[in-house]
Amino acid sequence: MGEEMKFYFESYGCTMNQGEAKIMEDIVRARGHEIVSEEEQSEVLVFVTCTVIETTELRMLKRLKELTKTGKMVVVAGCMASVQKDVILSNNPDALILTPQYLKDMGKVADILAIGDERPKRDREYEDALKKSADAIIPISSGCLGSCTYCITKVARGALQSHTSDILIESMKKVLSDGFKEIRLTSQDTAAYGADIESNLPSLLKSICEIEGEFRIRVGMMNPENVKPILPEMLDVFSDPRIYKFLHLPVQSGNEEVLEKMGRGYTISDYLYVIDGFREAFPNLTISTDVIVGFPGESDSDFKDTVDLVKKLRPNILNITRFSPRPQTLAKDMENKIPSRIAKERSRELTKVQAEISRSINAAFVGNKEHILICEPGKPGSMMGRTNSYLPVIVKESVALCQFIDVEIIESKDTYLIGKIL
Repeated sequence: MGEEMKFYFESYGCTMNQGEAKIMEDIVRARGHEIVSEEEQSEVLVFVTCTVIETTELRMLKRLKELTKTGKMVVVAGCMASVQKDVILSNNPDALILTPQYLKDMGKVADILAIGDERPKRDREYEDALKKSADAIIPISSGCLGSCTYCITKVARGALQSHTSDILIESMKKVLSDGFKEIRLTSQDTAAYGADIESNLPSLLKSICEIEGEFRIRVGMMNPENVKPILPEMLDVFSDPRIYKFLHLPVQSGNEEVLEKMGRGYTISDYLYVIDGFREAFPNLTISTDVIVGFPGESDSDFKDTVDLVKKLRPNILNITRFSPRPQTLAKDMENKIPSRIAKERSRELTKVQAEISRSINAAFVGNKEHILICEPGKPGSMMGRTNSYLPVIVKESVALCQFIDVEIIESKDTYLIGKIL
C-alpha cells in the first residue's frame, strides 16, 4: 500500500479529451507517481475514449481489447465511459470506469489502486514535454447548452459545468511558468462558458489578458447561437494581439430545414452575422467550420445549399463528417437514412471544393512578413510555427521551440505555408 506506480495515458478525440487527460496526469503525478510514455513500462493503463461516430467507437473497442490482453489494470475515461459502460464492461469486466463529470476523482481511483503516497515526484516525461510541443490545453468547462439531435457527446457530458475563472487563471499562470507559450482553451462550446456561474467568455478572456508576458491564446470551438449575444464583447477582447485571430464556428449544414432537424438552434443568417462581424474586425481571420453530410432526409438540393454556403464562406479549414447514428440520440431513429455511398460522394465533393479554397487563400500569403510562434517539430530538419491568425508555417531551419520569430512566406501548400527566417 502507498507504493509508487507507473501510469500510461492514451487519449483520443477532441482537444477537450486531451486536456482532461493532462488534468488526470497532474492528479496522478501530484500523488507521487510516474507518468510513462510507453505502454510496456506501465502498471496502470488510462484509456481516454471518444465515441462521436460509429467508426470511432469500433476503433475504441478494438484498442480496449488490446489493452485488456496486457493483463494490466485499465481505467476507461472519456465519453464512452459515460454512455457505453455496458459495452466497456462486456469487453473488460475488471475495468475501472471514470466518467468526464468525475475526472477529478482520479485521486480516488488512485486510492482504489492502493496508491496513497502524497510525496511529489520528479517526472522526466513531464520535464520533456517542452521538447515536443509549445502548447498546453486548458478545459474551461464540460457539457453544453445545446440539444443537437445527433450528438452523443451531449449525452455523455450532460449539462454545462463551467470552471470558475480563479481556477482557470491559476492554471494559466502555472502552464506559462512551466514555459508553455500557446494555451488552447477548450470545451464542447467555449461560447457557452459561464452561463451556469453568472459569467461569460469575454470576461474570462479579459482576465487572462491581464496576465503579463508574450504568449498566444487559441479559443476553441464556439456554437453560433451562443456567440451572437456576446459578439460585441468578443470582438473587443479578441483585439488583444495575444489571442489568435482564429474562429472555429461549426455550421453543419447550409440548409435551414436540415439545421432545424439537427436541433442546432440558429439560422444561416445568424451564422453569417457572426462570421461577418469577425471578418470585418479581423480581415486576416482564419475560419474553421464543420459540416455533416448525409444527415437523415438530406436531399440533393439540401446538399447543394451546403456546397454553395461553403463556397460563399470560403473557410480556411473544413471538417467534414459523414452522419453516423449514435445510441441515445433522436437522430438515430429518424427516417429517410442516406445510403453510405451517397454520403461518401458528398464528402468527396466537399473535400475537392475545400482544397481549391484553401489553395487560393494560402497562395495570397506568399511574400508576407509574419511574426510566428514555433510550436512543434516538423519533419527532420524543420519546425512548425503559427501566425497570429493560427496558420501553420513550416520553417526548414534550426530554431528552438517556444520562440517567436519573424519570417517571410516564400511558398504555399494546400494546408500550410513555408517561411524563411528574417
